[in-house]
Amino acid sequence: MRRSPGIQAVIILCGLGVLSSDAFAQSTSESGLSPRQLMIRLTNAAGTGTGVSNIGEVIADLIGLEVSTAPLGSSAGGFTFTFDPVTRAFSRAAPSFGPMFGERAITAGEGRANFGVNYIHTTYDKLDGLDIRNGALRTATLNVGASPLYTGTVKLHATTDTTVLFANVALNSWFDFGMAVPYVRLQVEGQHVIADSLAEGKASAEGVGDIALRAKIRVIPSRQGGVAIGVDARIPTGDKEALLGAGVTRTLVSGIWSGTFGRFAPHASAGFEYWSDPFQVFDPLERSTVDAGRHAGAYTAGVEWIASDRLTVNGEMMGRSISNGGRLSYRELPFRGNPFGITSASIAAVQPGGLNEMSAAAGIKWNFARSALLTASVLTPLNSAGLRDQFTPIVGLDWGF
Repeated sequence: MRRSPGIQAVIILCGLGVLSSDAFAQSTSESGLSPRQLMIRLTNAAGTGTGVSNIGEVIADLIGLEVSTAPLGSSAGGFTFTFDPVTRAFSRAAPSFGPMFGERAITAGEGRANFGVNYIHTTYDKLDGLDIRNGALRTATLNVGASPLYTGTVKLHATTDTTVLFANVALNSWFDFGMAVPYVRLQVEGQHVIADSLAEGKASAEGVGDIALRAKIRVIPSRQGGVAIGVDARIPTGDKEALLGAGVTRTLVSGIWSGTFGRFAPHASAGFEYWSDPFQVFDPLERSTVDAGRHAGAYTAGVEWIASDRLTVNGEMMGRSISNGGRLSYRELPFRGNPFGITSASIAAVQPGGLNEMSAAAGIKWNFARSALLTASVLTPLNSAGLRDQFTPIVGLDWGF
């Protein structure tokens, strides 16, 4: 017979063993685990060993969703050209060096190409508004009356170092094709405390993340701008168990507009991203996986200021809305007729109610030598939804030829 979530929660919380003296002062250290396995072990190890029945899976899966869908930056070339049949020579199609994360409607120019590398360092600070570093992230709270009896808290230090190799080729004057290959190193250190019981450990994983294949078709040309259609397909090449990939194919189709007005070059895009399958997160109360992300809307808007013929200053805003996107929540469950005097519990769980994230970026692109660009920018969140880093630095190099 299938137990109700409330009955399951009683079994889960009794398994903590926090009322037993032999659970006190326990300390464990885990190594040789994937980041996902580490977080499961942390929550299971605190107590007598049976733990909180994989509450760590909720936290791990939500982190994996964010790491695997983080922005990689634009792979479109900073240098764009048009061919003049009269002079039989190429000239710059636009005076700016293009967006950092978004796209513009012009192509690189027939026969032109670029390649480059971006480095992104992320130190995650908060998960749905809760500081994951200082113990604000709770696993379970047992209450007697209106007073908490025991509260499990998790402290996490999670960082990613992502190196993105990208290339872009203009097959003709109206069609660009590109790709971006992220190599991600994820490091997680954690500590779970409940009563006097302690579990701690660290884990890391590295490898290729979800590769992006990109295409852009310029449908309405205009001087130094126009309208284009963009397609961005993210292939599930990253290891989901290691939190490096989403495990689903995601295809974004968007409309792109850009133009140039004096020293300013605005751009905007909006589109729909189709996911081949839902992203699933383990729910400890249901004792099964639940859908926590399926399809998304995405948009970007920004402006480039042409400070000189060698320097462009960028500002951008971007957002995405994942339908049924998973967010961390806490369920209050009443307890009745138990021998411990416990009246209720607050349990960490997943709420697949939609995930709407907004971020802003600012940076520069500097033409320091011939057709080589140095890029530097910072990314910061504009709201608290999801897993967030307050300050993400990005540096890169881009060569056009």
